Amino acid sequence: MTSITQNHKFIQTFSENIMAVLGFDVTILDKNGNRVSGTGEYHHQVGNPAPDGSLLRAVMKTGSPEMTYDVIKNESRCMGCKFLKQCRETATIGYPIVKGNETLGVIGIMGFSTEQKEKMIGNAEALKRFLQHLSLILESKLASQNHRPQSECNLYEDTSELNKVVTFENIISKNADMQDVVHKAKRIVNSPANVLIRGETGTGKELLAKAIHFESDRKNHPFVAVNCSAIPESLLESELFGYEGGAFTGSNRGGKLGKFELANNGTIFLDEIGDLPLSLQPKLLRVLQEKEIERVGGNKLLPMNVRVITATHRNLEEMVQNGSFREDLYYRINVIPLHTKSLKNRRDEIPFFLQYFIWKHCSILNQPYLSIDPLLEQWLIQYDWPGNIRQLENVVEYMVNMAESKVLDFHDLPDYLYPKNLTSINTGGLSLDEMIAEYEKSIIQSYLLIDRGRIDKEKVAHELKISLSTLYRKLERYNLKVL
Repeated sequence: MTSITQNHKFIQTFSENIMAVLGFDVTILDKNGNRVSGTGEYHHQVGNPAPDGSLLRAVMKTGSPEMTYDVIKNESRCMGCKFLKQCRETATIGYPIVKGNETLGVIGIMGFSTEQKEKMIGNAEALKRFLQHLSLILESKLASQNHRPQSECNLYEDTSELNKVVTFENIISKNADMQDVVHKAKRIVNSPANVLIRGETGTGKELLAKAIHFESDRKNHPFVAVNCSAIPESLLESELFGYEGGAFTGSNRGGKLGKFELANNGTIFLDEIGDLPLSLQPKLLRVLQEKEIERVGGNKLLPMNVRVITATHRNLEEMVQNGSFREDLYYRINVIPLHTKSLKNRRDEIPFFLQYFIWKHCSILNQPYLSIDPLLEQWLIQYDWPGNIRQLENVVEYMVNMAESKVLDFHDLPDYLYPKNLTSINTGGLSLDEMIAEYEKSIIQSYLLIDRGRIDKEKVAHELKISLSTLYRKLERYNLKVL
């Protein structure tokens, strides 16, 4: 693993990008506790060690995120720091950069004003989750320079999603429906019941399945994912259940373990279960019922202890009706249904995803953080995103690579998304009063989308600096329905 110290230029740009996004000063320590980057007051302390007894030193020792505020008021994490009385920090969060069991460094964000302190306290959990993702990016950057420098972007995906432990903390969402899905999933992590995850492509079905596995008692055993639509029908049976030596022409003489055997004592994730051939459905049903498999060409039943999680974007009920999916198999896999939400039903989260993906891909390219034109952001919020979060990230990655200025605008969009009539988006042929009204409506909508379903109207009115009665009038005027 290339060390943090050997990447000073990247780490400093990385820190400046975090500051631009979050609005807090940033410092990063290496594994020896030395500052390798810093913004604001810490820019001139790069190269110096962080003081013993400080919060970031404590994070280095424990390998766990920490937060402190009002450091001079007997906060244990800072009481041993020799600079305690001179410290002007009003709030600090430290997050470890971890590779396996080794802490490679610490990311620290600091506030120096009452406003920053209140912002950090009010958003502490969201900030910790954000820092968790940033630590993954930083770890992956270091790994890519040591192992696979030709593919930084792919390497981030490999290390952060395919080979890493995934927990519910990785599922970042303020959407009430998605929080409900995660709440239900947490309740059944150790249940032996089969789980069926429904949702459109790109909505995080496999991520949810991994979180269930890695939060369960099976976490130290394999998680094996199989895409039923990606394997030819002629090979799928042997892939799932394995085969005995000489079972068919060209087979391995020693036979081959199937995915179920590889997943024994762990979890098997059967993605796109709706594409499972009708001819194979009875065999899968038998495996689910009897908890044992029979290899292709074999005559011996092998007991299996496997948690089965399936997923699909198809309408299985309709498939049962038309005879393309077995009704008994449907009921067997659909014991605990979970539904991931499409991005068009989570529009309130699009601004966050835009910010995060811009940050991520600017960091991968080792360039300063880019902002986004407000009109483009509103247009992207209204777009339906048929490819969901995966498509959104692809679009942001394209724009970051193509951007010619510090602000992303419509001209940076992929050709297939570029509006045919950009002028109509900018003005829509509206009068000045109408444009002002549309702008006012979009502002109010952005506040209402923050926590749909549990909106504190008094708080919204206070933040907009209008009376509650004025807010109600505007809600009625713009036909904005809230609970």
